[in-house]
Amino acid sequence: MYIGASKAGYSNSHMRNRLFVFCLVILASFCKGQIVCESSFVKDTMSIPETGKVLDGEYIETVLKDFSEFRIFRATDDKYYLRFIVKQNFYFNKTDVLEIRSGSKSYYVKNTKQYKINKTTGLFVVEVFKNYVSTLKEEGITSLYFSKAETDFTNKDAKQMKDISKCVYKSITLKK
Repeated sequence: MYIGASKAGYSNSHMRNRLFVFCLVILASFCKGQIVCESSFVKDTMSIPETGKVLDGEYIETVLKDFSEFRIFRATDDKYYLRFIVKQNFYFNKTDVLEIRSGSKSYYVKNTKQYKINKTTGLFVVEVFKNYVSTLKEEGITSLYFSKAETDFTNKDAKQMKDISKCVYKSITLKK
């Protein structure tokens, strides 16, 4: 009888441990799937290169696989800007149409200029409409097409851009 009680005690303890591990795994998967947005926004200023105008606002950004950067900037006047720092396909100081591809959808920005940061880095700053952030949250950005050159992003990069776009979109819908 003593042996049976010992087995029952082990069984209950073992079941509690399994339940604890199961709950921990479920909780961890929920936390991983959630995007923490509020702590990701940074208050800052941004200058618009073509006008020299300095805007107050906040941004959220991500660094991509090739060390390119993608930033969504929300100005205090509720305008939205995308800033790309790219590490390939340079056409410094050239003005052309920038096509931002999001899966099968495209967003065209006329008279866009790629600015030179240094010999291996270019900069785009473009204003986008608030509703375009909704497209970005669904598709991310898969490539940029500028002056007959395409800058492709990996699936992981597109997902990172999609995730921060979800944060920005969430903040837009909370303001309404």
